[in-house]
Amino acid sequence: MDSKTSPKNTSVNNRLRILICKPKPAPQIIRMERMVYSEPLELEYLHTVLYKTDDVYLLDGMTDRRNQIRFERKIRPHIVLFTVYITNINSVLKMAMRLKKLPNPPLIFEGGVHAEVVPEHFSTENIDGVFYANQLNAVESVVNRIRCNVPFRDVPGVLFPKHRSHSHSVDDPAMVEKLPIPLRILLHQSKIKYRYMYYHPCASIKTAFGCPNQCTFCFCRKMNMGRYQTRRIIHVVDEIEGIPVDNILILDDNFFTSKRRVLDFCREIQKRKIEKQFIAYGNANFVAQHPDVMEILRRAGLTALMVGFEFVTDRELQSVNKSSRLADNDATLQICKSLDIELFALFIVNPDWRHADFKKLATYLKNNKIAFAAFSTMTVFPGTDLADQQRCKINTTSQWWRYDLLRLHQSPRYMSKAEYYFWLFYFYMIPGLYAESRRKIRARYGRGGTIRVILDSWLIGLEFIIKLTLWK
Repeated sequence: MDSKTSPKNTSVNNRLRILICKPKPAPQIIRMERMVYSEPLELEYLHTVLYKTDDVYLLDGMTDRRNQIRFERKIRPHIVLFTVYITNINSVLKMAMRLKKLPNPPLIFEGGVHAEVVPEHFSTENIDGVFYANQLNAVESVVNRIRCNVPFRDVPGVLFPKHRSHSHSVDDPAMVEKLPIPLRILLHQSKIKYRYMYYHPCASIKTAFGCPNQCTFCFCRKMNMGRYQTRRIIHVVDEIEGIPVDNILILDDNFFTSKRRVLDFCREIQKRKIEKQFIAYGNANFVAQHPDVMEILRRAGLTALMVGFEFVTDRELQSVNKSSRLADNDATLQICKSLDIELFALFIVNPDWRHADFKKLATYLKNNKIAFAAFSTMTVFPGTDLADQQRCKINTTSQWWRYDLLRLHQSPRYMSKAEYYFWLFYFYMIPGLYAESRRKIRARYGRGGTIRVILDSWLIGLEFIIKLTLWK
C-alpha cells in the first residue's frame, strides 16, 4: 500500500483508532430532534463490527455538541468514517479538506444513504473512498486491509475518487442474513436522547433493505443497489428481544410488503410473549386491503403507523406511480382510528398548485381531523426516476442543504414564494386548531407534555420563518 495513504505507526498487531462520525445538521435546515430523533443505527452497526479489533470512537452530531475537528485532533484517528445525508454534503467535504491539512491526516471515507445512490457526489481529492454497496461488509474489509498494511482498492462496492476507480459490488442476496445484532452502545449510554414524538426512549431496527414499490419521487427505493432484501423474521425477533427499551421504530421504507411476512412477525412476537410498542412505515393500500391483518398487528404491539398519503387526488397519486389511491387513504384513516393506531400522515406539497389545491388539502386535514401530519415540498432528488424523467442536472457544487424537503427548488407557478411558504406553515398549524386534535395530543403526552409540545411546535415554527428569511 502506498505510504502516503497508509496510517503511520500501525502494524498487523496494532489496533487502529477509528472515528465514526455522523455530522451535525447543516445550520440552514430546520431541526426536528426536539420531537423526533431515532437511534443512529448505522453508528451502532459500525461499532459492532469494528470494536473487537480496533479502538472505535462514535460522534453523533445530532446529540453530541463536541467540536468534531477538535475531537479529531485529540484522538488522532488513523481513519475517519463519515455517514452522510444529502443535506450534510457541503459541510462534510469542507471538514474533509480541513482534516487533510493536519500534520498527520487520517484516511477519510464516506458512506450512508446518499453514497449508496450517487457516490460520485463525494469525488474529491480529500476523500479516500466512498462505500456505496454492501457497506458494512466493505468497511470491515477495507479496515482489515489497512490494519494489515495491504492494498484495499479492489474491495467490492467502494469508489476511490483519487484513482477514479471502483470495484464492482458482489450481488449477494444473503448479505442481509450476515448482519450482526448491534450492541447498541449509544442507546445503552443515553436512552433519553432517542425519541419518536411521545415514544420515548425509542430504539430502531431494520428488518428489510430497499423497497419494491415504484414511486418516481422516492430516493429510498434506489438504495441497496435498487434491490429489496428482507431479513428472516426469526432473526429480527431475536434482536427485538435484546433491545433494552419498550418503544421500537421499524425503519424499513415499507414494512407492509408481504401479508405472510407481517403475520409471521406477529406470530413470533406473540409466541415469545414480547410486550413492546412498535412504530412502522407502511402503505395505505395494504392497510385498506387487510384490516384483519392490521388488527393482529395491533395485538402484537403496533401502536403507531407512518403512511405516505402524498396527495388528496387520484390524478396526482397516479402521476408519481403511487400504488394507493385516495380511497385507500380514507380507509386507512378509518381503520387506524377503529384500532387505536396512531397515524402519522405524510403529504407532498407541489409548487405547481393553485390556491384551490392548497385549500383542498387543508379541507382534507380538517374534515378528517388528522392530528399528526408532515408536509414536504415536492423535491427532485438526484438518482430518482423523477430526476431522470425531468432530466435534472444536479450541480455538485450546489447548496445541498436545500434538499431539506421544505425549501423550494423552483418558483411556484401561481403564487409568490412567500405565499407558498405561508401555506406550508399553515398546514403544520392546522392540527392544533381543533379541539379533538388537542384532546388527542393531551391524552398521549399528558398536561405537562402537551405544554412542552406546544412550545416546541412554536419554536420550530419560529425557526422555520427565521431560517427561510436568512437562507432562501
